[in-house]
Amino acid sequence: MSALGDIQTQLEQTANVIEGFRCSVAEGSVVDLSGLDQSVEVMCTAINDLPAEQRVTVKATLIGLLDDLNTLVELLNMQQSEASEGLKGVASRQKAVSAYGKSINTTKSAKVDPAK
Repeated sequence: MSALGDIQTQLEQTANVIEGFRCSVAEGSVVDLSGLDQSVEVMCTAINDLPAEQRVTVKATLIGLLDDLNTLVELLNMQQSEASEGLKGVASRQKAVSAYGKSINTTKSAKVDPAK
C-alpha cells in the first residue's frame, strides 16, 4: 500500500468496519477486534511514507477515524461495565441461595428425633 488512493480507500473501509463494530456493540453483540490494530498500523506506516503534501490530504479522515475509535472504546467500556454489574448481581443471588440452603440444612440437622 503506497499510493494515496489506496490509502484513502483503506481508511474508508476501516471506518466502515469500525462503524459496523459500533452498531454491533450498541445492539449488545460481542465483536472480534482482532486484526484491526494491524490494519491501522499498516495504514499509519503507509501514510508516514507519503510525501508531506499528500499526508495533509488524509488528515481529516484520520481525525474522523480516531473519533470513531474513541466512540467504539466508550461503547465497549459501557458494555463491559454492564456485564460486570450483571455478574455481580448473579454472584449476590448465588451467595444468598447458598446461604439459604445452608440455613435449611443446619435447621434440619439440629432437629431432635422425637422417637429417641
